[in-house]
Amino acid sequence: MAFINTREVVHCRGNPGLRRVAITFDDGPSEPYTSRVLDILDEYQVKATFFMVGRNVEKFPEIARGVAGAGHEIGNHTHNHSSLLLDTPRRIAMELAMGEEAIVRGTGVTPRLFRPPYGANTRWIVTQALRRGYVITKWSVNAGDWRKASAERIVRKTLSRVGNGAIILMHDGTSLRGGNNHRRGTVSALPLILDALKTSGYEVVGVSELLGLGEFSSENVQSSKGT
Repeated sequence: MAFINTREVVHCRGNPGLRRVAITFDDGPSEPYTSRVLDILDEYQVKATFFMVGRNVEKFPEIARGVAGAGHEIGNHTHNHSSLLLDTPRRIAMELAMGEEAIVRGTGVTPRLFRPPYGANTRWIVTQALRRGYVITKWSVNAGDWRKASAERIVRKTLSRVGNGAIILMHDGTSLRGGNNHRRGTVSALPLILDALKTSGYEVVGVSELLGLGEFSSENVQSSKGT
């Protein structure tokens, strides 16, 4: 197959000339953390983008519907959150399709954004995502909450790296099979991050709006991305 220049098709940030950022959450939904994140976002009246794992949508369908119902953007983060690095194109395509199907069943929304697990973007992963019509989205700021970090550490790491057009990576769930007891720091850090962003004059928007794809609408997504 032809070589793919991943720099041109994998998006890590938005327009550096606009004082806008996007906050994204990976690996959910999970409880009680996704619900707590939703409450905070509602209090601050901002929209975020949730990259959901299909098997977690199947485990918490009502929470996934709550994310969609609150008007947040939903992306595909595969079904099982395997790394995909050593997988065949067929297996990669299956992970994408299964994750998408679980999200559609759980939320009624067909995602148009895809974030590869662990940020892996080999040519096979990129090819399969593009074939399904996805916009591939990574991040420019890693909050570091994937490990058991304190709220203070998460806030400090995020704010030290944020800038115009930043895509901030946080987590409301876990890629591990088992408990989600290490997202307390995320929940505690989120209001502090939102306060600081507001004070600094940043507007928090969904990834699609940040990338100039238009403001996210579940109706538009369902009608524009195929059967």
